[in-house]
Amino acid sequence: VLDLAPIAVKHGARGVEYRDVYWKNKGRELPAAREQVIRLKLMATYTTVTPLFSADPGAQAQLLRDIEDARALGSPLLRVNLGERPALGSPKGPGAAAREAVSCAARAGVALALENNARPPGERLADIKATLEEFNSPSLGTNIDFANYATTGQDPIEAIRALAPWIIYVHAKDARKDAHGWTSTSLGGGSLPLKEIMAALDKTGRSFLFCFEFPGEGDPEAAIMKSKAFMEACA
Repeated sequence: VLDLAPIAVKHGARGVEYRDVYWKNKGRELPAAREQVIRLKLMATYTTVTPLFSADPGAQAQLLRDIEDARALGSPLLRVNLGERPALGSPKGPGAAAREAVSCAARAGVALALENNARPPGERLADIKATLEEFNSPSLGTNIDFANYATTGQDPIEAIRALAPWIIYVHAKDARKDAHGWTSTSLGGGSLPLKEIMAALDKTGRSFLFCFEFPGEGDPEAAIMKSKAFMEACA
């Protein structure tokens, strides 16, 4: 995990997204990663596999710990998936735990960036938007994963327009489809209408972090360079 920041510097990236599944020894590695990004003048962001909505008390407690880890890392946000969204206004259970997490994030100075999942549950635009509207909190925004919208049969441009007021983060990748389904890839390596997607993001008029998120496919650094070149061509 401590190899990531030097690679970011090498390729001109401004930061690194760290993930809870990366740590082998979090107690040692997280503070070391924090020191590293400070020294290299990078930004850190953080991602958890723990969803916003969960009926499992263990997962609910884990999300609070993840918020504290994001704060300790110096991340301005914590990317979360939705999980199984309960009925609107549920006073107990997953809904109450999610509200506690949003409050905890506010106290920690960390925004939760709610991502549309690549598969059920939590993949639907309607559920993402309804949750953002219900919570109506500056500490809960959305991470647009436009490829996830496309590969779950939704229009990524429609999602960008619908969620424009809440976008605080973008996971950027391309995708290609074959007989076995969709596969994520670096920008320009798939079939998504990326120029139109980038234009829709620009039209929001918002400033947000933009994170490459795709498999390295055998040569991760080449994938970063190809994606950067694609972005420069779109500018």
